[in-house]
Amino acid sequence: MKVFKEIAAQISFFTIIPSVKASLEEVAEMSFLSPIIVGLITSAIDFLILFLTYPFLGKLSFLLLIPTVEIIRGFHHLDGLLDFGDAIMVRDYSKRLKVLHDVEVGSGGIGMLIVYLSLFLLAVLSLNKISYFPLLISETESRALGIFLLSLMKPMEGSYMGKLFHERLNKPWKILVIVVQIVLLGNVEILISFILLSLIFYLLGMKTLNGSSGDFVGAIITLSFPIFLLVSERNCYPFFISLYSLILH
Repeated sequence: MKVFKEIAAQISFFTIIPSVKASLEEVAEMSFLSPIIVGLITSAIDFLILFLTYPFLGKLSFLLLIPTVEIIRGFHHLDGLLDFGDAIMVRDYSKRLKVLHDVEVGSGGIGMLIVYLSLFLLAVLSLNKISYFPLLISETESRALGIFLLSLMKPMEGSYMGKLFHERLNKPWKILVIVVQIVLLGNVEILISFILLSLIFYLLGMKTLNGSSGDFVGAIITLSFPIFLLVSERNCYPFFISLYSLILH
């Protein structure tokens, strides 16, 4: 029962969807499963919103993905993106850590917000039809990217959450399960994108924060979602057609 509680707690921790209550330690213990668990649920909600609004709004309904994704997340990851944007604008490391944890939003945070919204707008404008698979891939791969780097990168100075999740995730078999989730829903283009984004964010995190943190992972998930959506919309269909054919035969 404890295992099921820890698994179900991923939903309430990473979204605003009510689920069982669990301690942060319990959530961290099973967080290696959060990409597929949370991704399946959130992508279904994304798809439902598009399905219900498309008959009335047409392609304008795709724009609703932006507020839908953020509302489901409770704006938590977006807050991490804004904090990270402010932090990277500060050169002194000790001051950078203070800025990362303050409640004010500066020019760096606003700049990051503009980058994110621009990427998201580009991604939704590239959508041609309602399809569940690009949403599933984007929700799962973006979360897997954050969890994957959290498992590999050392926690930055003073990051309790980064340290806790890293200690719970930094086990070979858990990293393997994360990788399986990544590969399961990724075609060649998605996997190449995942590798490139992993390298970029890893180097960025080590250079600016000297490690990972909850805010940094929030920034990763937020920024990578529209990128995966853009890539998956353009390239995922041949992969799934081949997969279906293989299963049917």
